[in-house]
Amino acid sequence: MIVKEIMHNADRITSGATVSEAARIMDRKIVGSLLVEEKGKVVGIITERDILRKVVAKGKIPDKLRVKDIMSSPLVTIDANEDILEASSIMDRERIRRLVVTENGIIVGKVTANSISRNLKYYIARKSLISTEYIRPEY
Repeated sequence: MIVKEIMHNADRITSGATVSEAARIMDRKIVGSLLVEEKGKVVGIITERDILRKVVAKGKIPDKLRVKDIMSSPLVTIDANEDILEASSIMDRERIRRLVVTENGIIVGKVTANSISRNLKYYIARKSLISTEYIRPEY
């Protein structure tokens, strides 16, 4: 199973928006992250975890902070045609839960640890089916 089969759209916000605005957009769209744009170019990602650790836990005021002040950068990306196990390995290595998905160098979406987890049973079933076809005895 490849990343493009399970990826999601990646919603965006401008780097100058407030952290409060970002939280409201995430809440409204029921997403855990937004790509951050500056002058039309994606420069980072803001996640629920960024807001919790860099704002809430430190007692900062979300209305006074800009997205660019707490976003994670640089982006960690994966090609849309990579295997989902490779995506999982990158997430483990980088200690992150989301990867930005690219195709021919263009951002086409994002993949999350949750989407990999939800689809893993189908991945395993598909791999098992393929494997058993080669070892099935002939009658």
